[in-house]
Amino acid sequence: MSGRFHTSWRVRFDEVDLQGVVHHTNIVTYLEIARVEFWRELGISYKAMRNDGYEFIINGVNIEYIKSLTFDEIIDVYVEVKSLKKASFVLKYEIYNQQGERAIYAETGLLCSRVGTGKPSGLPEKYLDRLKNPDL
Repeated sequence: MSGRFHTSWRVRFDEVDLQGVVHHTNIVTYLEIARVEFWRELGISYKAMRNDGYEFIINGVNIEYIKSLTFDEIIDVYVEVKSLKKASFVLKYEIYNQQGERAIYAETGLLCSRVGTGKPSGLPEKYLDRLKNPDL
């Protein structure tokens, strides 16, 4: 698998604690923002996917906090597919601070499910193909 998605944004005031550092709980939100943008880049609309009767359920999150992210700095976020199975996959994330230092390493496990069932379902070919061949 190849293809590494990149996005960036500025850390907002409401995301930091009294020390001006991004509160650890906001990192999960950052992963979600990056993941949705990754889908868009792949041409996978989450809304269209749900209309097709499928959804991705998070079944694991692992975050390694390496350096602090601070108010008003521009961060770079990278997403790529780490592993891919018939009904599940793992995305890996790297977040870099404005100095270009890796601040966060994270992984999320996702399970494909039919909407409303909460049970594993094989990834439809059109989504599986995009994840195998991201063309980023």
